Amino acid sequence: MTFYLRTLNGDKHTVGKTLPPIECFRCGLCCQCYQPQLSPDAAAAMARGLGISTTDFISRYVQMTTIGYLLRQTARGCVFLTWKQQRANCRIYAFRPDACRNWVASLSRRECREGLARLKAAGKIMLAKELYSSPEPADKFYSSLTGQ
Repeated sequence: MTFYLRTLNGDKHTVGKTLPPIECFRCGLCCQCYQPQLSPDAAAAMARGLGISTTDFISRYVQMTTIGYLLRQTARGCVFLTWKQQRANCRIYAFRPDACRNWVASLSRRECREGLARLKAAGKIMLAKELYSSPEPADKFYSSLTGQ
């Protein structure tokens, strides 16, 4: 992880190391740890994607808090998190919230390192060709690991 320190005279110094993004290995840890915040427009778009009214979407899937709308969590994580062949899947991936859309998997992220360690400990590591349906994403994943 990269951190920045600023001296009294305004000089900025980088501390730590940022690793390049990697393809997501779908451990699901980010979906289990975080509740994405939703704007009213995002909630309406997600409702349209599910083919239900915004009111129905909010009552079923949204937690109202003092900071606004949050996607509900179950004991297993996000209400839209499902599992297929030991990999996390998002039932609303095509119209997921901005917080999820903007998440960048990286070995700089504690969640990604922990997720990979959990998968390895459980013997659930898969080859990229088993994880991806075509060679292009697998090649991108391999490149991200080698830094090429």
